[in-house]
Amino acid sequence: MIRILLALSKIPGIADAFIKKNVSVFNSNNTDEIINYLVKINDKITKELVSEHLEWADRVIQRCQDLDIHILPIYHTEYPSKLRELSNPPAVLYLRGNMSLLNKDIISLIGTRKSTTLANNIANKVGAHFSINNALCNGLVDGIDRHSVENGDTVFRNTIGILSGGLNFHHTSSKITSELAEKVLKEDGLLISEVEPDRKEDQFSGSKASRIQAGLSSALILIQSSIDGGSKYTIKAFSKLNRIVGYISFTGNKEYDSDINFSANRTFDMLGLEGVAKMCDVKKNTSICIKKLIPIHSLQDYDIIINELKKKDDNSSFLFY
Repeated sequence: MIRILLALSKIPGIADAFIKKNVSVFNSNNTDEIINYLVKINDKITKELVSEHLEWADRVIQRCQDLDIHILPIYHTEYPSKLRELSNPPAVLYLRGNMSLLNKDIISLIGTRKSTTLANNIANKVGAHFSINNALCNGLVDGIDRHSVENGDTVFRNTIGILSGGLNFHHTSSKITSELAEKVLKEDGLLISEVEPDRKEDQFSGSKASRIQAGLSSALILIQSSIDGGSKYTIKAFSKLNRIVGYISFTGNKEYDSDINFSANRTFDMLGLEGVAKMCDVKKNTSICIKKLIPIHSLQDYDIIINELKKKDDNSSFLFY
């Protein structure tokens, strides 16, 4: 069935949301039955197109075997349940490394690539604390991503890197991402992508991959960002999932109070959840759903996030329309 799913991904106009809506069809063990059903409900799909892309699918599968990459389709029982809560979860995940990390509470640490020394130091302390019992998650790019997972010459254990390019990262990713990805694997971490192994990252893949960070994570912590920074893509996806958002709040510090790269944090301080809505550029017909917004002033506030993660899920949330 994975061959069909991969072939579908090559057909223009067949999006992840369509696959999620019709995922039950893959419960069938009859290939012809699956194809016939899909052809019937979507005129963009034809038997000829599926057949045309099966050869490509076979090459991808073989390439994954060569590189020790695991392919995890959305219909599989091991596919992360939290990720399925997205409106458009990836139809296929490519994984390399320690997949047991998906069983931990995952915390996404995000922020600007133009991070300051102050923010880098904060990011490293936050990463060191939460990596002990939780899994860390981010895009392994320069700035906050890098400093939140780096541990001297290596990286913290329990790190999950979400790559915007394929998992043959020496050929698909930037130098910094490639170096960090190598360290993640050496420390028994996990790499995840939604694209085939040899596909290079591009100007659009980073913002698209940010929804995977959001979907996998039980909590998200914003270290440093401007109000219009790239972190908004991850926060926007995350803020629809009724989960915990933390952010660094260092009011009274000269740099924090004035630097544009902390303007998103300051907006959260001033406006609370309305500040999140502002960063996400929410429209009138869009809702923000966050379980709890937690300003992080000191080490003690880390425990608030940990305690919230220990609570059973409930229906409490904040909504803006």
